Amino acid sequence: MHNIVINLRSVDRKRLDRLHERTTSPLVSDDIWYIHTVLAQCFLPYRDPNTRDWMRQNGNYSIILTSGTLRNPKDPKQLIEAGLPYGPKPRLFQSYACTQAIKLQSPVIPVECSMTAMMRELGLQPSGGKEGPIRTFKEQITRFASCHFTIVGPGPHGGDSYIKAPPIKKFDVWFPPDPDQGTLWPSEIVLTDDYYYSLKDHAVPFDFRALRTIQNNARAQDIYLWMTQRLCRIDEIKPLYMHWKELHEMFGGNLKGMRRFKETFRIDLTAARVAYPDAKMEEYKDGFIFRASRPPIPKTKLFVK
Repeated sequence: MHNIVINLRSVDRKRLDRLHERTTSPLVSDDIWYIHTVLAQCFLPYRDPNTRDWMRQNGNYSIILTSGTLRNPKDPKQLIEAGLPYGPKPRLFQSYACTQAIKLQSPVIPVECSMTAMMRELGLQPSGGKEGPIRTFKEQITRFASCHFTIVGPGPHGGDSYIKAPPIKKFDVWFPPDPDQGTLWPSEIVLTDDYYYSLKDHAVPFDFRALRTIQNNARAQDIYLWMTQRLCRIDEIKPLYMHWKELHEMFGGNLKGMRRFKETFRIDLTAARVAYPDAKMEEYKDGFIFRASRPPIPKTKLFVK
């Protein structure tokens, strides 16, 4: 009999430790977060596209993002382009904003104080400075708040139907004390009425402790949140077959070449699967088979009023 030794990376060991923690400790209401089902299916860029406009397709639907503009803090008569939100931080924030709206039962999200609390919950030190994490959070939140969202789907007569879907109605911007810092950030965000009431009807619950284990991996976050809202809706006798082409359309981002995408997707799927151990799937020649799975948050655990 041979002993097999597996050398785990520190990040893998941490994920397994947190999985053990989640499975051996009771779920409390503070652990339950929410995401709008649309945001669990239409994803932000993984890297800075360095463009004003960006589009991503998911089956028959696409999301179009257009960068917003702000007044230049150094010269209020001039405009600056905010840039498009990308990477893991705006994903964490959109989940946090949805959660706050549901738990506060209000479309008004106080950002400045809540962002610091969120960073501490994520295990991040809310330190400032040019390279500090709080600066990048502020920048990504501002990009997300000012961004224009459009959903494109099948039209009634065979064409395309465009739906303006901005989640943010209003945001109050603080100017930095030192204009040379160049970072603006919202102190308060107000969701649009359409988005807020749609969120109340279509909020997907998930275990925040699981998301925390993949907080620095944007693609793993997307895969995890997509699985939380999709796998529980799969028919027990009719699994979901996803071809590599479909998976690349959803989760490919700026990865070019199917070989590289397959390698990256398998790694990030493994991370998402550790976050969601009840997810049932297996790889086959042309892609993956996803099967009916228990949701991360049982319906009896919901606390939405």
